[in-house]
Amino acid sequence: MKIRKEFYLGFVATFTIVSAYFGYNFLRGKDLLDRTYNYYIIYDKIAGLSESNSVYLNGFKIGLVSGLDLLQSDGSNRVLVEIQVDKTVRIPKNSVAKIESDFLGVNTISILFSNNPDFAEDGDTLNSAIATTIQEEVSMQILPLKAKTENMLATLDTVLESIKYVFNEETQRSLANSFASIQKTINNIEHSSFTLDTVLTTQKGVISRILENVHSITSNLKNNNEQINRAIANFSNFSDSLAKIDLRKTIYAAEKALSDFQSISDKINRGEGSLGMLVNNDTLYHELEAASHELNKLVEDIKLNPQRYLHFSVFGRSPKRNVYVDPDSVK
Repeated sequence: MKIRKEFYLGFVATFTIVSAYFGYNFLRGKDLLDRTYNYYIIYDKIAGLSESNSVYLNGFKIGLVSGLDLLQSDGSNRVLVEIQVDKTVRIPKNSVAKIESDFLGVNTISILFSNNPDFAEDGDTLNSAIATTIQEEVSMQILPLKAKTENMLATLDTVLESIKYVFNEETQRSLANSFASIQKTINNIEHSSFTLDTVLTTQKGVISRILENVHSITSNLKNNNEQINRAIANFSNFSDSLAKIDLRKTIYAAEKALSDFQSISDKINRGEGSLGMLVNNDTLYHELEAASHELNKLVEDIKLNPQRYLHFSVFGRSPKRNVYVDPDSVK
């Protein structure tokens, strides 16, 4: 009886321990019959992911998170996550295990298949990704709004300061004077508008004639369009001919002519040549002037005493009566 009692006690203890182990693993969601594949994913952060969280494929549960471990050996402090997936689900290589969070804040892993034709084996590592949580998305939406609100408040503060500065007593007086000046300007504009309207009304006929003249001018231009085109074509031909002239040679010839003229002028100034002697020697001038004076006196004497030079008498002429007398000696 004593041996039998100890046997029962050992059996009960072993059964209790085994039941506790299997019960604990069952409560954790682990497959006790080895019908799963184990995969590993390395995350920089797990966003509150814990063991026994579900693993989904297109919203269908295919496994669970079986373990979490902190990688401190390489100094990165990343998290190694182990998942168990049903063997009936074959995951392609390079697939992504993405951590997602629902509205209640429960984190799960969603498997995103890749296009790789090869399948991952038991113990392979999958790629990792983390979806933004609702809180993060709200924060991302609120941060720009917060920045805009802060800028708007700063701008509003500046506007209020400007309004406070503008509406002091001196500025108010200046604004009142400005409004008075604006009102005066408006009155002047109204008066000018009335005057202009009066002028346009009274000078309506003159304006009509001016417009008729303008119309006549434009009509003449239209009627003489062909002549204008020919004139423009002639001017174009003239400009083309002018462009073909070798201006360089022309300018060179003009410079040479001016140089030759300058040389001749210098020779005349120096008294070289006949023209130079004529210009620089005043003796010839005086002699020509004296000869001209004598010629004038001769012409005058012929006018006064033609009988001295023309004789028609049959009996001859008297030498004494026809003697020439110098008018200057008589004076």
